[in-house]
Amino acid sequence: MSHRPSTSKRILIVEDDPLVARALALRLSAMGHGVVGPVAGGGEAVALAARERPDLVLMDIVLSGGVDGIEAARVILEEQRVPLLYLTAHADDERFARARITAPYAYLLKPYNDRELELAIELALQRHQHDSLLRGEAARQDRRIDELATMLGALVEGSTDCIMAKDADGRYLLCNRAFEQLLGRSRSEILGHGDDELLPPELAARCHADEQRIVASGRTETYEEAYPSADGARTLLTTKGCLRIAGELRGVFAIARDISDRKDAELRLRRLSGFYNALAQTNQAIMHAASAEALLERACEIVVCHGGVSAAWIGLLDGDGWLRVAAQRSMAREFLDGLRISIDGQRQEGHGPVGTAMREGGTAVCNDYLLDPRTRTWQQRARAAGIRASAAFPLRRGGQVVGAFCLYAGQVGFFDQGLVDLLGQLANDISFALDTFDADRRRQLAEAELRGANERLQRLSTRLIGVQEAERRRLAHDLHADVGQNLAMIKMVLQGLSRWSGGNDDGISEAGEIADRTLQQVRALSTTLRPPQLDDFGLVPALRAHFDSRCRHAAIKGSFVADPCPSTLPEETAIACFRIAQEALGNVVRHAAASAVALELRLTGDALTLSVRDDGGGFDAPAALAGAARGENLGLLSMQERAELAGGQLTVLSSAAGSEVRVLLPLSLR
Repeated sequence: MSHRPSTSKRILIVEDDPLVARALALRLSAMGHGVVGPVAGGGEAVALAARERPDLVLMDIVLSGGVDGIEAARVILEEQRVPLLYLTAHADDERFARARITAPYAYLLKPYNDRELELAIELALQRHQHDSLLRGEAARQDRRIDELATMLGALVEGSTDCIMAKDADGRYLLCNRAFEQLLGRSRSEILGHGDDELLPPELAARCHADEQRIVASGRTETYEEAYPSADGARTLLTTKGCLRIAGELRGVFAIARDISDRKDAELRLRRLSGFYNALAQTNQAIMHAASAEALLERACEIVVCHGGVSAAWIGLLDGDGWLRVAAQRSMAREFLDGLRISIDGQRQEGHGPVGTAMREGGTAVCNDYLLDPRTRTWQQRARAAGIRASAAFPLRRGGQVVGAFCLYAGQVGFFDQGLVDLLGQLANDISFALDTFDADRRRQLAEAELRGANERLQRLSTRLIGVQEAERRRLAHDLHADVGQNLAMIKMVLQGLSRWSGGNDDGISEAGEIADRTLQQVRALSTTLRPPQLDDFGLVPALRAHFDSRCRHAAIKGSFVADPCPSTLPEETAIACFRIAQEALGNVVRHAAASAVALELRLTGDALTLSVRDDGGGFDAPAALAGAARGENLGLLSMQERAELAGGQLTVLSSAAGSEVRVLLPLSLR
């Protein structure tokens, strides 16, 4: 039983023997295959294969004509991938060597039987199918590799990070566009060259040392390094490691990210943070400074210590419009010695940024001091002092420019807009503080004048009270000694006349009674003006006599408690205490509608405390005190003034259950 293929194939027969070709065609047809040809020559085989695209070629090696089977097979295989089976009756080594070049799938040596032919065709087709699968997979892998290589190349080339690789000798094998831009060189100028040809010697030596260390350790390291760039020095965050291919060390690779902008932003942030701190510290200094001069010195110190500037000074204008140094911190003597700056724009010394800032009332910034034409007059000084940038801010008092706040840095471009805004605010705070010091100075002068006026008024009030008491004493003495004695004489005369008339003259009797009442009134008035007990016996007996008299005449129940007072009690204190008690008792009698009153006099330490309490209906104490302050309640006003002149304090309390007047008088025992 013959083996039938699973699928029919079209097979090209190339055989120059007609009988063999005919027999072969019949065999293939019997096997179920289609037959292309047969053809007898190599040239015909190439043409027919190109036209018919057979699935398999049975090629006789030895053909008549100029093109043999091996040559024809080579041409066919160049044009299309088709399995090839050689048929030959000659098996010499030379032919086999030539035939192997065309990579045939099998050889059939003549004569062969059907089974051998069928197996050879089947094996050739299976091998071709397998090879086709392998070739397809290889092609897919090649495409994938090409895609990945293209993608990797695009990533490397499109990356903003600098990517490079060097061989074991330090020559560049690979670099991307970012690295070209960093160095400012083309790829042809970089590849194949080493760092010693591309970088400054110091940086090239450092890179070489780093790479030797990385190769020796086998580790990948990340660190910062400074690189020269076409647009100035740049800071790179570089990751370097060993470059290995198939496990073999081939060199080093590096991926470097330009972090210059980030470093600059961090630096600006630190500066801003420092100046915010300086602003806060200056505000603290403003609150605690004892003088404007101390504040200006402290402000210069703060901005240098916390703001990151290299130096600062504050100048104030003199009467001629020249700036004199009022405070400074870290300023080089070479810069300040003999420095002349004017606010006058007509002078050469007024053309600079400081003079302009004062004259125009705005900020003046020079971020490249040594190249700014405005600073030409001072550039030699600045170069010696290491100044590369400056900022000047006007200072004001009462809205008028009185000076300038000047700051300096050793770095070009130091004063960005954020710093300028903060420093402007700081200068405004200093100006506000200067206004505050001026206001405080005016307030202190006004307070001193007010204190002087109050002291003069107090002295005057004390003198008036003294004069008043002296006049009271004189009037009391005159009333008692002169008027009282005269009234007593009149009474005695009238009594004599009454006895002489036998008591029958009513007019004389009535005149005697009037004289007696008048005498009693004069004695009471004399006691009220100046109780003799106060001069003869002291404060406590005088208070007792006056208290008992008022309570008796007003029919009020009285309670009197007093500590013994020293004989050295100052007269002004005793008089103040007596008069306050006298006024308080008068108010109780006249206004309180009280049934009882209590007076206490206590001596505690170095103070005398007087208290007058009643059980009357009370009154609005705050309103009464406010009225006393306006001069409406003369009784309370008198008590307050007497207490204050004696250095004491008066307290008035009142409720529906009664009222109390309390005074605390300090003692100055002699």
